[in-house]
Amino acid sequence: MEYEVPSVNTAMKILKVLSRYRYKSCSLKEIAELVNVNKTTCLRILRTLERHDAVKYDPQRKQYSLGPYLVPLGRRALDLNSHLATATAELPVIAQQTGLTTVLIRRVSPDRVMYLAVEEPPGDHPKLSVAAGQQFPLAAVAFGRCFLAYEDESSWQDYIHHGLVRYTPQSIVDPEEFVAVLRKTRQDGYSVSHGSLTPGISAVASPIFNHDGQVELVIACLAMTAEMTAEREQAVVSVLQASTRRLSELNDYDAALTSH
Repeated sequence: MEYEVPSVNTAMKILKVLSRYRYKSCSLKEIAELVNVNKTTCLRILRTLERHDAVKYDPQRKQYSLGPYLVPLGRRALDLNSHLATATAELPVIAQQTGLTTVLIRRVSPDRVMYLAVEEPPGDHPKLSVAAGQQFPLAAVAFGRCFLAYEDESSWQDYIHHGLVRYTPQSIVDPEEFVAVLRKTRQDGYSVSHGSLTPGISAVASPIFNHDGQVELVIACLAMTAEMTAEREQAVVSVLQASTRRLSELNDYDAALTSH
């Protein structure tokens, strides 16, 4: 068993909880319940994090949120991670070429993905209000399925076994359709979803591979479903795949590793 320091483990859980948009401001009681720790221990850890500016406390609302030091820390982490920096630098190019809000996504747990960076299109293009740090269920939307599609098919059964969630009328809940969509994603090298998680929102996504042939990151373009015609969808796919192929090649990715 790997050794863990309980207080550090809890501190990281707290920061991850507060990084989620729906929990961006929480009371002591809420945080303690979310990370499954008693309030006394939780308070000690929160006060330690507060002293290091990793969290901040609002005395009027009696709520905690992420602290200011995490902003330069995150930027420094991006600077020191060349793959992330290179992928992030590609977002403005894609947003300009497609006229769509463009996001960089990483898998943060077995069943969740998170926006690492967001770029809105320039000019008067319609913009979708999304934020870095937002998390989403892996199997529910195109950019999550880009991670899942390249895993062994036996892992897909875990999601089917636990039940596919119907978030909207467009959500995929039929096991056979779910498997077919994942196989098509793997075959085509991209995935598209229309309102499967949020009504009226479409996503077109393409994976970035590392040198081992694993999906490291995903880039996606977001649009109002009513504006995503078949012609525009294919144009977006072309732009996305040109970028993700180039980024994968920079990672020394060999396409033969994922060919079937």
